[in-house]
Amino acid sequence: MTSPVALAVLDRLRFPSDLHFTNNGDAVLATVRNATSDQGAANPSHIWRFDARGAQPLTDGPHSDSHATPSPVDDRIAFVSDRACLGRNAVFLLAPSGDAQVVGDVPGTVEQLRWSADGRSIVVLAADRGLSGGAINAATRLWWGEAEQPELVAPGTARRRLFRIWPNGGHTEEVGPREHSVWEFALVPGGAVAVVSRDASERGWHHAQLIRIDFEQRAVALLHTTPWQLQGLAVDPSGGKVAFLEGWSSDRGLVAGEMSVLDLSSGRVSRLAREQQSNVTSLRWRDPDSLWFTGWQCLGTVYGVVSAAGVIEWQRHEDAILGESSFLAQIAVSADGKKIAAVREAVATPPEIVWKAERDDPWSSISELNGEVAASFPCYPEVLHVEWCGTDGLALEALVLLPQQRGSAPLPMIVDIHGGPCYATKHSFNPGGALAYAAAGFAVFLPNYRGNVGWGQAHSRLNLGDPAGAEFDDILAGVDRCVSLGLGDPERLGVTGSSYGGYLTNWAVATTTRFKAAVSVSSIASHHSCHYSCEHDFHPFIVGGPLTQAANLRLANARSPLLKLAHPRTPTLLIHGREDRCTPVSEARQFHAALLEHGVTTELAIYPFEGHGGFRDRARRLDGWRRRIAWFELYLLRHGAAA
Repeated sequence: MTSPVALAVLDRLRFPSDLHFTNNGDAVLATVRNATSDQGAANPSHIWRFDARGAQPLTDGPHSDSHATPSPVDDRIAFVSDRACLGRNAVFLLAPSGDAQVVGDVPGTVEQLRWSADGRSIVVLAADRGLSGGAINAATRLWWGEAEQPELVAPGTARRRLFRIWPNGGHTEEVGPREHSVWEFALVPGGAVAVVSRDASERGWHHAQLIRIDFEQRAVALLHTTPWQLQGLAVDPSGGKVAFLEGWSSDRGLVAGEMSVLDLSSGRVSRLAREQQSNVTSLRWRDPDSLWFTGWQCLGTVYGVVSAAGVIEWQRHEDAILGESSFLAQIAVSADGKKIAAVREAVATPPEIVWKAERDDPWSSISELNGEVAASFPCYPEVLHVEWCGTDGLALEALVLLPQQRGSAPLPMIVDIHGGPCYATKHSFNPGGALAYAAAGFAVFLPNYRGNVGWGQAHSRLNLGDPAGAEFDDILAGVDRCVSLGLGDPERLGVTGSSYGGYLTNWAVATTTRFKAAVSVSSIASHHSCHYSCEHDFHPFIVGGPLTQAANLRLANARSPLLKLAHPRTPTLLIHGREDRCTPVSEARQFHAALLEHGVTTELAIYPFEGHGGFRDRARRLDGWRRRIAWFELYLLRHGAAA
């Protein structure tokens, strides 16, 4: 298989998400979207129903339908869609006939929705125009309607707010706090618990608090503060306890933390099984005394049941991703607490929806979304599990992709560094997004360095205060391991990465001549400039503290690739989305200009309408991948062979 064929096959992938069991537990509702779209940055998605008899699309058309959620008391299904206004999600009710009717009048774009326990109202979280979608959602500015002239950033002009909608009649009222922006919520009697911050930008999320909101008074009570990040609110069936996750996370949506339960009457917080599992990403109450949990463990997923007293009653690990993406491990559970469903993918197995009637049963697939894709990879690469140690003896793990059609000689090898860094390469269908590189004939090393999730909370914090320090040494030691195993040719090494992986790629270009080619995507050139031009507050965590303090600023500058360029020689391609607000395009522009100033061969490709990381438009995404592969072919195959 060639890389153009691989890219074409990968473009046919379909991704299910937002799983919810129907009330009787006999079917699963899900959102299905394509890998890319011909409609620019917009990517249509639709609501489907899956059961043991087959699949049925419930919506269609050029719009984005998602978050299908059944009423707890009848057969109504609420979902969100931008069919009324492109780019702005409103709430719709889906009738048995297939017709959809908008309900309520919410001024922002709806991001979350929950039915009240009696089914009489729907509470939604909506983002005002002008906010950011966050890094895992391309980090682009949320906008709809008329052109933005000028782009205004001013205190109090935009927030994420809560609204309550009564479907019978459509009456809508704002019920959220007046001075906070809401990032996530769960309903309790008379109101909600929510993760909030006063700063409505992505910076605020890094310093959020847990509060309780009284809907009638719109009053708030502080429940919990933390120096870390919060995610995964779940209220127990009695409404008296809220479970949540707490841990260091570089980006909203990537929290893999410790399980906690807060008693709403006493305010006491209990930590659950923190010595056994501390990279949990989602929680759901099974009954008043226990919770389902799902999280990351090494290169796979762990899921199970933990008691409210902190005892793990049952758990299972799989060398697979259980969740709608490699960002969030998650399972869905039926109302009776017996059936489990998940989006599952593994090596050579593309994403499909699976379920089981009992927790110890084997998975049974109820979707056939990607059967054609699986059959189209007759030369799927060999995937090896590689172990090595950092310079201080820290045990580390990685995956290596090897083309099927290869000889016994070491191959030109691409070191593909993942982003985050609160992330990890896992057993998935397209590990590290690197199948196209393997199809082009390269070995691909996907290192999981210190600071990654899956090896415990302590491990995930090992790179704080030491960016591009021991973690970069981990990567180089892993390269040595691959060379010693005869997998990679030491004279034909390339390096690439996106986001934080792009930062470490730039660091490699600035500090070593070991790599013969580099492709840096959505990267960081300077901690200082990125911190003051992006919408995140990631940098004070990774450098160990606020950049307003001299010691932290010195470290930020000392670990900035832009300021470490001495005698760079690595030919470097930089790829960036123009609308990226996580790692702004100015970072790529600076590094490109600096490389030119040093006489290094370099190109800069900036894509309009695209944001952070992977691109959504089909033509732009394919163009970006073709440029990456061509760059490595030029400098690792042709130049390498000539040398």
